Amino acid sequence: MSNILYYPYINLPRTDWTLRTLLYYDNVGSIVPREYFYSPEENYDEFMLELVRGELVTPIDPIEVLERPWDAAKPFLDLVERNQNKLRTAQHSFRKGNRGLIHQDKFATASIHADKFDESIFYGLQELGLAERTDGRCYSVEKRTANNLMKFLATLISAKTDRLPTTDFVRRVYNRQSLVNQQKKRETILTRLIPFPEDIDLIKLRRFKEHHSELLNAFRTKIELIVLDPNIIEGTQLFDTHLAELLQRKQELTAKMSESKFKSILFGTVCGLIGAYQGLAAASTTGAIIGGLPGFANAVYSALQIERAENVFDQSGLKYLALADKRLRR
Repeated sequence: MSNILYYPYINLPRTDWTLRTLLYYDNVGSIVPREYFYSPEENYDEFMLELVRGELVTPIDPIEVLERPWDAAKPFLDLVERNQNKLRTAQHSFRKGNRGLIHQDKFATASIHADKFDESIFYGLQELGLAERTDGRCYSVEKRTANNLMKFLATLISAKTDRLPTTDFVRRVYNRQSLVNQQKKRETILTRLIPFPEDIDLIKLRRFKEHHSELLNAFRTKIELIVLDPNIIEGTQLFDTHLAELLQRKQELTAKMSESKFKSILFGTVCGLIGAYQGLAAASTTGAIIGGLPGFANAVYSALQIERAENVFDQSGLKYLALADKRLRR
């Protein structure tokens, strides 16, 4: 799948994980309350605002995506209410103030913005003794219930928008363990292959993805063939062998893009161009001045080396990463 939905938070963190994700997927979506569309500067953090303005992240209003939000949310309330033992445990937890930490760096309690779901679901949770209204447009929800609600919402939105729900930390979720294993395997591979610094120019990143979309598809296909193969298990020799092959091919391509071809440039096809230019220099004052600049041939060589990286042939799918390594590092 080429597009993902980030959850459970609104703002993507300024981390290597985010940069790897932006490089790997065509588009990243985030579930965003409606007020963020009207006043982005007052709501997003600085990094997320840059991502949204640069069209690297697509804000998604769940109320616009879900045609009948209340009907869609009712199965979740039915599920919560059906198991009376777990419900009583959750009610007791909520009364004790265990509204927990979704993420200690982000929230003091498990608060969910009302615009992330139809407000009627919060009325239902209040009736069950699992939520209460806080200041503004947020509701404080019992910790486990809040986590499950955000997973439920992310799964719905992902299915409706053809995205893969993804978070920046791997943990066991309510769905199949095989999906968790796939996510961990994918993260391990990408972490080894894309150890980029955090200060990549986001504008250059977007332009690079647009220019090399076919290479990105080839690279992602290569990785997903390993991720989705149940016989390639992380921690085994087979997995390590596949990863080592990917790293070796990336290094080979990077070296090939950087290797010196100065002699072939001077005495190969470029000789004709330089010869023609010398004729121009003899006939033109401006040409003579430029032609007389020290290191002119070296400058031509350097420029051609930059362009020649595009011409390196590769069928492994790793050319995308080798080019990214060459083009995007500051």
